[in-house]
Order: sequence, then structure tokens, then C-alpha cells
Amino acid sequence: MVSMKIQRGMWSNWSGAVTAKPKRLLVPQDEVELAAAVRQANAPVRTPGSGHSFTPLNATDGTIIDLGAFTGLKSVDTGAATATFAAATPLWQVGPLLHPHGLGLKNMGDIDRQTLAGVVSTGTHGTGRTLKSFSAEVAGFRLVMAGGEVLNCSASENAEVFAAGRTSLGALGVLTEITMNARPAYRLVERNFVLPIDELLRDLDRLVADNRHFEFFWFPYADLAVCKSLNESADEAPAPRSADEMFARGERQTSDQRIFAAINEVLPYAPVLLRPAHKLFSRLMPGAAKVRWSHEIFPSPRTTRFNEMEYALPIAEGLQALQEIVETIRKQRINTGFPLEYRTVAADDVWMSPFYGRESATIAVHQYHRVDTRRLFEACEAVFRRHQGRPHWGKRHSRDAHELAELYPKFEDFRAVRRRLDPQGKFLNPHLRAMFG
Repeated sequence: MVSMKIQRGMWSNWSGAVTAKPKRLLVPQDEVELAAAVRQANAPVRTPGSGHSFTPLNATDGTIIDLGAFTGLKSVDTGAATATFAAATPLWQVGPLLHPHGLGLKNMGDIDRQTLAGVVSTGTHGTGRTLKSFSAEVAGFRLVMAGGEVLNCSASENAEVFAAGRTSLGALGVLTEITMNARPAYRLVERNFVLPIDELLRDLDRLVADNRHFEFFWFPYADLAVCKSLNESADEAPAPRSADEMFARGERQTSDQRIFAAINEVLPYAPVLLRPAHKLFSRLMPGAAKVRWSHEIFPSPRTTRFNEMEYALPIAEGLQALQEIVETIRKQRINTGFPLEYRTVAADDVWMSPFYGRESATIAVHQYHRVDTRRLFEACEAVFRRHQGRPHWGKRHSRDAHELAELYPKFEDFRAVRRRLDPQGKFLNPHLRAMFG
């Protein structure tokens, strides 16, 4: 079942920063019940999944639909290397379900707590200059619309809805099945190392080009980068974990994570510790090299709760923006215990994808969940605005319809499809209405 946080009638997202009190909570058990639920539900209708979005994307005083019954592998086409999943299948189940069929996803992000529909609907991604987001690897989906009708969508069937719906923020309807492009199962070797920032900045293009996956983390009060590479390997890997083992692994807090959380509790009251803490984190963060099956090595446990902002920038502007952010944090003495995360993503053709039509660098900014995000996020967003940044749809931003129309060439096309499928705005909560209504 999908983990949904509802207590005493209140829904909360993963970080605890977004809450809502819906009038109704519906738990359909199949697509027929779901269609009836959507048709009869009080607006706004939202389907939060695991609640791993940091924006008010799923906040509603109308109806929350729990898709916990919509999980599992529906079918596999090994010849075409595609697999169809129920849309609310959590990512920690996807790899273990694919692996017995000799398949794996082409790429994943570094967290596996979200549902498949959640990562597709928000344009979530991993890293790798030749690799695309989850949305771009969708081969087809089924969509329940506001009136309860069901559409099958692919490049050859309802193609316009397919183009709009691969990153839709849940604003077109409810996804019930998603067919993903896959590839033969593969192993990756992970290597972690530390570089002085000057050396990292000088060699970044080579590091990105020489590795299937490369990313780095920069604690802004330190002068070291924590680097991580992943490359395909023919070496032996341990037997793959079961889905239950993957779930448990992602919830288990290590001693390092307990120390990290404890220091983050103290830092807001002891800013003098920022520089030594960042130097300590930079030294402790790298782990030992290892070989694992792809779905086990992409995600890492993230048990320390946080709120996040992330933007995708034209790749040529990524490093300049990153350096400006670090300079701003240092100059304004902004308190944060988390690193900046820098990744690369290939261009795609998904209308509302942050990577539409342009190869991108992404910069993610995190803040401990008990700390006010305003100073850090406002300072960073000002930099992202100057560099044509497009927001990650599941992470904090303040962009409105006028700004988004300038950033996304297919913005008005998306809005037209949205109005056609949902003319009464049943799926629009205030957050979405401000952007697309």
C-alpha cells in the first residue's frame, strides 16, 4: 500500500510542511470504483501518493483519493523492453518487480520513496548527460478524466494528451497505469571521492563526459566537493533485495544519519559551527566503492527530513548559477546544514518537463525540516530566475502563469488540453490554479 499520512482528518506531506483537511477521503479498489469516485467527488480532487512533493501540489479541502490499491506489475513486453505498472506502485517495488524479467529502468533518482505516478507527473529525474527524466521514458498511460471516462494515451493514441500528460502535475486527471521504457538488467559500480572545489570546477565537463552518471554535493561553507559516479560493470553483485527489503533499507537510520540530523538540530542556534560542520560532513559523506544492480544503487536512504527547491538551468549556465548561490549564502551568512546537489539531464520533448528542448544542469537546495526556508530559498530562486531556471514541479518555487509561459514553449498548448479534459477545473487546487487555471 502507498504510505499516506492522514491523522485525525489531516493530511500531511513527507516533510510535514504541507497540510490539508479534506472533506472526503476515498479509497477505490479498482478503476471502475475510481472512475465513479472522480465523477462524484467534491473538488479539488487530488491524489497525493506518498506525499513526497514539497509544494502544495496535493493540498485540498475537497477530496483526497488514496490509490493504495493501484500497485504492482501489470504486464511485461520483453521484446519491446517495456513494462506496465499500476500507477501508484512505489519506486522501491519497481526494480524488484522488473528484475526477474531481466529488465531494469534506464535511470532513477536518488530517492525511491515516491510512487511511479508521482515521479512521472512532476518531471523527476536522475543524473547523466545522455539520460532523460522518468517522464521522457513513459511509453503510454491510462487516464481517468473528470467525468469518469478513461483514455489510453501513447504516441499513436490520443497523442496530444500523451504529450501533455507525461508531466501533468495531476492536473489532467488520475493516472491508473503507466507503461515505462526499460532495458536489460544491469549492474553499476559506485565510486565516491572528494575534490577541492577549484579542481572540480575545472574538470567538471570531463567528469560528466567520462561517466554514465556523475553528480556532486557542495556544502557551501566548505571548499570541497563530494563527488559520486556510477558506471556499468560486469563485476558480480550481491543477490538483489526483495521489495520488502528495499523498503526497510530506505527507512533504516544509520549512525551517520543520526549524527547529521542531530547537528542540523543545533546549527540554527550555533551558526559558529557552520564552517566546521560543513567541513566534517564533506569528509564523512563519501562511502566505499560498491557494485549493485541498478535499482539498488541509484537510491540512497534519506531519513533526515527536509524541504527542497530544485531548478533546471541551461547546461551552459549551471556552474555560474551554482557559484552565485554559494557566494550569496556566504555573504548573507544563511544558515543551512545541507549541501547543494548538482546533476545533468538530457533534453526531452515532454511539454511541461523542465528539460523540454534543452540539455540541463539541475541544482537542488535543501533545508532541514524544522528550519524556516524563506531566506535560503528566496536567495537561491533569485539566482535561478536570472539564469532561465525552470522549477522542479514537486519542489518549492514561486513561479506564476506569466513567468511559466515564458519558460515553457508549449505552455499554452498544455493549458488548452487541460481545459478540454477538465473544463470545470476539478483537479485544480489553489496552487495549480495560480499556474494553469
